Amino acid sequence: MKTRLRHGLFTLLCLAVAGPLFAAPSATPTVSTTEGPVSGLQQGGIAAFRGIPYADAPVGAWRWRAPRPAPAHAGTLHADSFAAVCPQTRRVSPELAGLPMAEDCLHLNIYTPSVALEGNSKLPVMVWIHGGSFRWGAGSWPGSEPYALVYKDLVVVTINYRLGRLGLFAHPALSASMADEPIANYALMDQLAALRWVQANIAAFGGDPQRVTIFGQSAGGISVSTLMAVPSARGLFSGAIAQSGAARIEGDRRLRGQVGPYPSLEDDGLQVAKHFGIANDADAPAKLRALGVDDLLAYSEREVPNSMNPVVDGRLLPTDISRIFRSGRQQPVPFITGTTDFEASLLGPYPFKLGDMTFGTDPDKVRALYPGLGEAAIVKAWFQDFLFRGPARFLAGEMARAGQPAWLYDFAYVDEARRGKVPGAAHSDDVAYAFGDLGMRRRWHAETPPTAADREMARIVTGYWVNFAKHRDPNGPGLPHWPRYDKQDDRLLDLAEQIDVNRPSSQAALRFLNEGYEAALAASPDHP
Repeated sequence: MKTRLRHGLFTLLCLAVAGPLFAAPSATPTVSTTEGPVSGLQQGGIAAFRGIPYADAPVGAWRWRAPRPAPAHAGTLHADSFAAVCPQTRRVSPELAGLPMAEDCLHLNIYTPSVALEGNSKLPVMVWIHGGSFRWGAGSWPGSEPYALVYKDLVVVTINYRLGRLGLFAHPALSASMADEPIANYALMDQLAALRWVQANIAAFGGDPQRVTIFGQSAGGISVSTLMAVPSARGLFSGAIAQSGAARIEGDRRLRGQVGPYPSLEDDGLQVAKHFGIANDADAPAKLRALGVDDLLAYSEREVPNSMNPVVDGRLLPTDISRIFRSGRQQPVPFITGTTDFEASLLGPYPFKLGDMTFGTDPDKVRALYPGLGEAAIVKAWFQDFLFRGPARFLAGEMARAGQPAWLYDFAYVDEARRGKVPGAAHSDDVAYAFGDLGMRRRWHAETPPTAADREMARIVTGYWVNFAKHRDPNGPGLPHWPRYDKQDDRLLDLAEQIDVNRPSSQAALRFLNEGYEAALAASPDHP
């Protein structure tokens, strides 16, 4: 089955602009929430509520604690501007340069058709979890509000969550002082708190709490895959889309005990404390919480910014997500997962060596998987197969154990302005197509405006995502058929210039990886 992208006179409303070009915005009707009434702004048929707190500020004694419910506010909260983004290094987030940052950042933004505020609407809801290696990013990127999705009769929510060592941190003394509390995975706890807030309040904004789809890319996609495995997330969403959201099946780090080159989270916490002259004693928690945010950010500037993925803590995340998926304990909801065909764009110009990323695997065995490729090309191929394509394929294949369908894709479409000039669809290239707003490409590229073919691909990808949010199946009229993933048949949807259903490339590498997963699952015990 092949479908050539049509080059017709198709135009998506709002495709190339950051927001609708209509008359001046006006105030929305007041909406009641669990914390009190809120108002926003409406323009062009869309009501936007920006900067609504979903949890209390995690500051002072509440730094590195599970989020508390947002406090009630006196009078009407005017949610007409974005709140501060979570603290992060500006070195890796130039798009957010100049925006206010603060630990009081646990806010979300809601976009809904204005008519949905008139009552009795039950629109599907999509909750976007942003990417950024769990180190940077925000739910309020300038020029990237989800208007095009909302015009498809959806309610869309974007969220902030704690980042860097404010979102992922452990120290032995801190752990000892919180024996009856969840620890370490504070970013994940924030996401859960946001989803609970959505469940309690989204009906007032015209959304259906029974039809909530979480979707995210990169760190946001990893968050989606992880939330699928978190027991306490059950019932908070009814569908999940993980874009470039797989990670090492056995996890990169542990709470305690070193894995490969990575120190455990508690060992890292000891190093942080030592840097600031803080001893490992009963006073350490208070001293750590008294550190300035700028000092913590400056400490993180000293290191290569690897992704700070959630870790198995034995409580919130009881074991590796691979074991949860293998045992059928993941959330019983439909699942879409996939990657771009050039995830190795993340490596940039750095001359990484193959031995730096084999994690105990014999490099010569890896080289044998890619005959005919030079060393630099093997590094890139292994990087995307090992960290992205192999894990996504594994997770999709295990959804049958939960009695739910999965759909697997590879996004290989390169917009016409860059076609032939780049190796493939880079990490994050799929985001604008999923949102149906090719103006978002300005985050990463500044080429010529999108062509008719580019807009047609956006129509198709957005169509799949919207259908999934509405019907729990991406298929629908006017779209190439996307079959459910079956690990025996092993076919995915190739979202390229010609859309087709194919087996994944790099079959030898994927078989090798799967054999490794099976051996690890059989030999390695669960761990905290």
